[in-house]
Amino acid sequence: MGKVTVYSKKGSGRLYLLAKLPPRDGSDGPWTQKLIPVGPDTPATRKIAGKQRKRLQKELDDDIFNWSNWIEGQSRRGMTWKAAIEALYRKKVFLGKTGENTWNIAYMGRLRQAPMGKVVTSKEIQTFVNRWEVSTASYKEAYYLAKQIATITDCSFPELRVPRYRKSIIEDVPDDSLIIDWIEDINKKDPVFAWVVGMMATYGLRPHELYECKFIDEKHRLRVVDDSKTGWRLTIPVHNDWVNEFDLRNERRWTTTSYRKGKLVSQYYHRNRRKYGIEYKAYALRHAYAGRLWKTGGSRLDVFTASKLMGHSMKEHEKTYRLWIHPNTIAQRAEEALQQSMLDQVERNTQRLRDDADRLTG
Repeated sequence: MGKVTVYSKKGSGRLYLLAKLPPRDGSDGPWTQKLIPVGPDTPATRKIAGKQRKRLQKELDDDIFNWSNWIEGQSRRGMTWKAAIEALYRKKVFLGKTGENTWNIAYMGRLRQAPMGKVVTSKEIQTFVNRWEVSTASYKEAYYLAKQIATITDCSFPELRVPRYRKSIIEDVPDDSLIIDWIEDINKKDPVFAWVVGMMATYGLRPHELYECKFIDEKHRLRVVDDSKTGWRLTIPVHNDWVNEFDLRNERRWTTTSYRKGKLVSQYYHRNRRKYGIEYKAYALRHAYAGRLWKTGGSRLDVFTASKLMGHSMKEHEKTYRLWIHPNTIAQRAEEALQQSMLDQVERNTQRLRDDADRLTG
């Protein structure tokens, strides 16, 4: 097969993939040079084009190229769950900015429980989502993922109860896959607001902390200044690949000269979230970060470390986010501590026996 190249059409300001491809109608006609559109010629789109080029080259080399995977808007009715999930993977990972780690955590946690061999229908979507109680976070995650599957398969989304998951005083929080969709969609229209949402979601920042935060190394650690709370702190992204996916190192700060920065950025977020259909308040992104810490860190993450990353006291962290600290996590941490204590005791007893034996033989 011929070589696939990334092509910038002169005067158009747009990128394409250029390769020798079969007729679009599926006939047995000759293969000719054709263009597949990628998007506007920008640094971020060039990265996407590079991923698409590798994928197209592999499909051609393996003789598995199919126009249905590359033509937007083509009907995909009758797809199985497995095929639909693969199509969503292509859209998010191959053609988009979602990383493998994010895909496995934010998407496949629920999707792997779908009936892979069955055809996606409204009834099957309803059955899939209703596996979970409507009041749970799992239902909410499955609901929004199923919406994406319905779109991919041209399937009518069934009438299901809208998730209303809430925990104690913690606001209803968006799941990771929903956050990714927001930012990918907003970035096409408003890169500045996409950066604001991305930073708050990825690092759990308070609104006013967006002004003084600074990347300090290649590990994407962030120095956060908060004169009104805890001075300064270092924090990290839970999903490290989000920094690249959302292009956060390419800082697009919303600026103002007013001293009322915190209140103004909250107003800016509130105004734009309604414009782009985001139903969650700014602090919901911070709460989602806290939940992500515990889901990912599990029993290995202590309350002291989590509270320092978020910039408040242990007492405040336990009070606000105690329900993220699942009882199973606490039990597991206790079991690990007890097990290590017993191992240490066995080691001490063994060493004592060795010392006694050495004295007797000495």
